[in-house]
Amino acid sequence: MTAAPALQLTPRVFTRREKTILRQDVKRFEKIGRDHGVTTFDDYAHFVIDRIKYDDDDKLTEKSFNLVRGLTAYYGEQLLYDTTLARLATDIAGVVLEHERFATWWKATPGLLLVDRFAGQSVMVASIIWDRIFPSDRWPMGLDELFDQIIDWNHGYLIQDEVDTQWVTGNDMEPEDYLAA
Repeated sequence: MTAAPALQLTPRVFTRREKTILRQDVKRFEKIGRDHGVTTFDDYAHFVIDRIKYDDDDKLTEKSFNLVRGLTAYYGEQLLYDTTLARLATDIAGVVLEHERFATWWKATPGLLLVDRFAGQSVMVASIIWDRIFPSDRWPMGLDELFDQIIDWNHGYLIQDEVDTQWVTGNDMEPEDYLAA
């Protein structure tokens, strides 16, 4: 895959409000899973895609934005359980022109970046979800398969070029002998 475009991000501390938003979004998606029998990330993505609505100015409605933000938080939360990654709160210091659409999205959605600072790995969860949800950017790979690839890359079973997204960056790790793929 090609390397992710460089965004200038400034790490900072999570605010109480951001922590609350993350918890609420994750809980909401756990409830969606229980209530609608949704079990896979691709099912969650289709759930969100089917409910996306736009206002008269061709912008996402508040409910639609919250659904996309919730899927992002939920996907990131599940990655936290299976990898050595952690959430990193950041501010955008500058945005590459082709990614200006992410600026507002990034500022309004906490916990979009997962990093392992010791391994030098990062995953831009928001960009992965954005690429999967919005029609002009959809790619054929499902979120479940990509999730497995990210876990395998984090544990050293894949190299970065074998992960089918440009939103994974950093060092490839040596596999740990006692882990099974």
